[in-house]
Amino acid sequence: MSIFKRSNRKPDTSNETTRPKNSSSPENRYQNEINKSLVGKTVVIKGNVLLEEEARIDGNIQGHLVSKSLVIVGKNGVVNADIQAKEIIIEGTVNGNVNGSYKVEVIPDGVLNGNIVSQRVVLHEGAVFKGNIDMTSKLEKALEKEYKGNN
Repeated sequence: MSIFKRSNRKPDTSNETTRPKNSSSPENRYQNEINKSLVGKTVVIKGNVLLEEEARIDGNIQGHLVSKSLVIVGKNGVVNADIQAKEIIIEGTVNGNVNGSYKVEVIPDGVLNGNIVSQRVVLHEGAVFKGNIDMTSKLEKALEKEYKGNN
């Protein structure tokens, strides 16, 4: 009989605590950035921009911007265009109309020269806004259109 007998049993690790993955690890950061677009400070885009993912604009866009997700106009961003997106956050300058199907938010020092159409609008103290706000829901608009059509 041998003192050093080899066992085929695996060690019991049920009492070991599992350490959660670090959310700031490069792999996790990469996964979080996959569906985001970035327009850098030195980038100028002229024309129509169509996006399906989130976008952060720190450069200059002239034309029309449409996204199915979130659009953030960064502090250095200048957008001379109409924006249509699910959610729009303005930290920089937008000269054009914005249509946010979920929400439009202008943070302090953000500038919006144009009309807002959204069910939710947040204008922070210190934000600059010149335009009109339409907060009627799609249902209200459809009923209003139907009512006007019947009269």
